[in-house]
Amino acid sequence: MKKYSVLMIDLKNSRSYDIQDRKNIQNFIIDRVEILNRIFKNSIEKKVEFSAGDEIQGLFISPKSAYLYSRLFSMLTFPVQTHSGIGYGTWDIVVENGGTTAQDGIVYHNARKAIDEAKNSLEYSVLFYSKNKNDIIINSLINGATLLSSKQSEYQNKLMLLAEILYPIVSSDMIEYEKLKEILKFVQFEKKENLIIDIDYPVISTQLEKEKFYITEGKKRGLSTQISKILGVSRQSIEKAIKSGNIYEIRNITIAILRAMENIY
Repeated sequence: MKKYSVLMIDLKNSRSYDIQDRKNIQNFIIDRVEILNRIFKNSIEKKVEFSAGDEIQGLFISPKSAYLYSRLFSMLTFPVQTHSGIGYGTWDIVVENGGTTAQDGIVYHNARKAIDEAKNSLEYSVLFYSKNKNDIIINSLINGATLLSSKQSEYQNKLMLLAEILYPIVSSDMIEYEKLKEILKFVQFEKKENLIIDIDYPVISTQLEKEKFYITEGKKRGLSTQISKILGVSRQSIEKAIKSGNIYEIRNITIAILRAMENIY
């Protein structure tokens, strides 16, 4: 039986916000979710939407697309803190005309277990659950990438988003590449508004070359020069920010996560 993935995301400490702040954050999130739903149109079965309170959820065709969605979501909502759970399993109760909240199955139960564990954990804010022995490896990698990202400044986070727009890490045809340009509206730099970028979309492969036993594909030669020209700042300053923000390392770990997820299919 075919298996799917469900992504659930919940706002951390949502009860500490007053009603107006919660409303503002929800509108802030909705704007970004709508764009991400368009970008990941090819790999979403039931679009991501608010399900209850401050939680959003969606049904995806694979764990890889669910994780990449959650990764971009975290970058676009930085520095808002969230808990996330990604489940993998069968979609047993199918309501054709209903949204994600009308569906049910093992995949939904696994996602609920993942996010509940993340909420109870002091170390993990994102967890993946498929009942596979590789879950431990996948979650350790996800946690490493999440921790490195959480230490970034707002400026470094925006640079990582630019890198993702210029050189997206995806598998097959899971995203609409042209839609990535819509993210630029959320990537505003001081004294540099309304960024315009010409993109050819050279996709970062998640497949390792034969005989290769380590990952370097997350680093792109000339990226700092490319971004420096876009922003009108020195290449050295961009390279320094990329290095201190561990952007290449995070991208390499992302590729490792996608490779590990392939082993559970």
